[in-house]
Amino acid sequence: MASSLPELSGWLRERRRSLGLRQDEVARRTAEGGGEAGGVTQPYLSRLERGERPLSALTPARQDALRRALEISAGEWAARTGLPLLSPLSPEGQVPGGELLTRLELFRVPVRALATAGLPLSEDSGSVIDLELVPARDHRPGMLVLEVQGDSMTDPSGGGIRPGDRVYVDPGDLDLREGRVYVLHVPGLGLTVKRLRRYGEHLWLTSDNPDHPPVRPEEATVVGRVYFHQPRGVRL
Repeated sequence: MASSLPELSGWLRERRRSLGLRQDEVARRTAEGGGEAGGVTQPYLSRLERGERPLSALTPARQDALRRALEISAGEWAARTGLPLLSPLSPEGQVPGGELLTRLELFRVPVRALATAGLPLSEDSGSVIDLELVPARDHRPGMLVLEVQGDSMTDPSGGGIRPGDRVYVDPGDLDLREGRVYVLHVPGLGLTVKRLRRYGEHLWLTSDNPDHPPVRPEEATVVGRVYFHQPRGVRL
């Protein structure tokens, strides 16, 4: 899931420059923040930025010291590098200030807007609006992460799925069941997220917002079942 070596080297170099720091200043920061075990020398940093050395060659303590010196969040570091964070179970897991970082297995999944366009295709890189860090426990093969734009699934109390929230969709779960929430593609409506309800002999697509009446389209393609709802502002 990590970026390629040239991409990582360029990312490190641009991050340092954006902070207005010289390589020797970053090296000094790593020594101050990580001590002797966490210091990254200026010559080694230069090799990292030229793509001559991989980040993975650094010890976990030095990786963390470099991350802190460049003021990179733990989430962004894990997403960009694919490297595990320091584990509190190891001696290196205790970092200055007493902060503990947990070793997480994270997957980077593209985020696409739940818009009125066609089906969300994994190879359509132009539709990607962000990247979501998904822990292994919530990751499913081929999963989709979609950002909701409408209010049809917002309930009157202000809860439910709101505009800007994200949903995790399992495209392998296409077995329609009453009461479950699905993402579907409906001709004329595009992509939509709806709850399945049975009225009489028929299944209807319903909204949790009563201002949006149920619909029973003649044709619909099920993209997958929504199995996780990520409220805006809350990260895993």
